[in-house]
Amino acid sequence: MASSYRNIHPVDEILSGLVAEAVPSDNQLIADKVCENVRVPQRSGTLLLETSRNFMGAGAGLDLERAPGASRARIGGFDRSSLTYKCDIYSAEDGIAMEDIVDSQYPGSEEARIVKKVARVMKLAKEKRAADVLFDGANFNTATSTAQFGGKFDVAGAEPLSYLDQLKDVIFENAHGLNADTLILGRQVFRALGRSGELRGYFGDSSQGVAGGGRLVLNDEAIINVLRDILGIPNILVGAARQDTAAPGLASSESYIWTGDSIFMGILHGADAIQSRSGVRMMPIAAANMVFEDVRAGQYDALDLTRRNVWADESHKFQVIDGNLGFVLTDCL
Repeated sequence: MASSYRNIHPVDEILSGLVAEAVPSDNQLIADKVCENVRVPQRSGTLLLETSRNFMGAGAGLDLERAPGASRARIGGFDRSSLTYKCDIYSAEDGIAMEDIVDSQYPGSEEARIVKKVARVMKLAKEKRAADVLFDGANFNTATSTAQFGGKFDVAGAEPLSYLDQLKDVIFENAHGLNADTLILGRQVFRALGRSGELRGYFGDSSQGVAGGGRLVLNDEAIINVLRDILGIPNILVGAARQDTAAPGLASSESYIWTGDSIFMGILHGADAIQSRSGVRMMPIAAANMVFEDVRAGQYDALDLTRRNVWADESHKFQVIDGNLGFVLTDCL
């Protein structure tokens, strides 16, 4: 008996497109923007890491001047290293009774609704994985705002813009002279910046009533423009997405996926990945998203034809590359 089309072609490109498309409020999701998406040829592999010290000069005590006929000074070197990775598989599925598809009087397709539910679950879970990696002080250099700057961002006399500029200098030194290219802010600290006298003062002097307690509060776009202009960091993102953390059957309890009073600053978009036989080489970055398989989706009917099920899969890994190229600032409020 010949195989049916569904058996040999289980992935539905139309459903994959629906799962990948933007649905309301998905513009808050930043997981696909925070890191370079590095496509890898195999689910697991090796990252070949260059040691920056090989390119930071010959070191003290080595004189490059030579007399006529003398041998040239020979510089030393440091071993390169490697890092293994393995892309994990993430999946979700939901279904609907065949009778409900026919009987439902709600507007729109019940099947399309299920697709969007599955898509939302997949996207929020990916957002949480990104936040767990980039806002984890165990992966990067870290400090509280008080320990680093002597105070929090929202107290009287605070200078959060100056604090961020100082943090950029810290990263510059830790990263062997590379400037930070990415700033990720929890939404609560981001909105606190909009009420900061220092940032509001950027738009005028005290005679205009906007410095040191004027009535003007900056909107999201204005805050990002000020940070980009002053800090010179091109990629500024806000972790504003929320998710329900309550167990099924209990009252809803929502929380921010990205910790509201935390900040990540570092180098995440310098990657120029090159695949080779032995692994993947790339420019210095703090972390990357190793992508083996994009989101794919499909549907199938139960064997007894009582339910229609929709599923989605993806395979990737948010991988820390160099913890010295990132900094997590916590307890900013």
